[in-house]
Amino acid sequence: MADKTQEEIQERVKKLLSKIQGLPTLPSMLIKINQLLLNPRTSAKEVAQLITSDPAIASKVLRVVNSSFYGFPNRITTVTHAIVILGFNSIKSIVLSSSIFDVFKKETKSAFDREAFWKHCVACGATAKVVADRVGEKAVEELFLAGLLHDIGKIVLDHFLHPAFLEILHDAQERNVMLCEAERKRFGFTHGEIGAWMFSQWNLSKALIDTVRCHHHPSTTRKHRKMAAIVHLSDILVRTLGHGDGVDRFIPPLDEEAWKELGLEVEDFDDLLEESAAEIERASVFLDFAK
Repeated sequence: MADKTQEEIQERVKKLLSKIQGLPTLPSMLIKINQLLLNPRTSAKEVAQLITSDPAIASKVLRVVNSSFYGFPNRITTVTHAIVILGFNSIKSIVLSSSIFDVFKKETKSAFDREAFWKHCVACGATAKVVADRVGEKAVEELFLAGLLHDIGKIVLDHFLHPAFLEILHDAQERNVMLCEAERKRFGFTHGEIGAWMFSQWNLSKALIDTVRCHHHPSTTRKHRKMAAIVHLSDILVRTLGHGDGVDRFIPPLDEEAWKELGLEVEDFDDLLEESAAEIERASVFLDFAK
């Protein structure tokens, strides 16, 4: 029954978004990188040549690699060197995150403060890295990306369905409920499901798609529950710290099943807040992409 319900939700999302003209497609650079990475014989030099063919993206990659986010003692001057040190997945996540900022940053019409929104998203990505490290999760790079992009559906709603999104914001405030509850009442689905649908069209990883879809209710996914739980907790930690604005007026309730999934204790909370604050500061380089 749960699977059928999810299929019905996806169909609702598809029907609504298929009517939208200009819905973002996967940036061409990512398409080309994905094609290269399908070949196990692809070298770091080949991927570097592709990235350096776009000076703007190459500059962003080197800016992040040489920032305190990674903290390398010596300056890295070439994309090839960056790929050798960090690996394909890390470079791909930098390119994807910078591309996402580019897709949406030029829109002036907005129902909320985009700068504050991106601060929240970057902070959530950074905090997801901290939580992942604490619970022994190895997919740190993908978790940073999932944290960074968990709320992308809000921008899709704001960008393409602006009048309806204004109504949703008003309804959430009037009823004093979470935005996702107001979204489900209005559309029958949430920003998480919108973001997941868009990423599925981009053929991104199933883990990323499920985590974005279920970040408010991690127990609703079976295969990637731990990743969803990490982003869920990270969102709460970031709101507790007051970094940026996730649009909702209050902190989401903690999913008890997610807390159990991570095996954390109440005593861990203060340490996670402190470590997250430091990691968020290091991740601030990603905010340059939104300018």
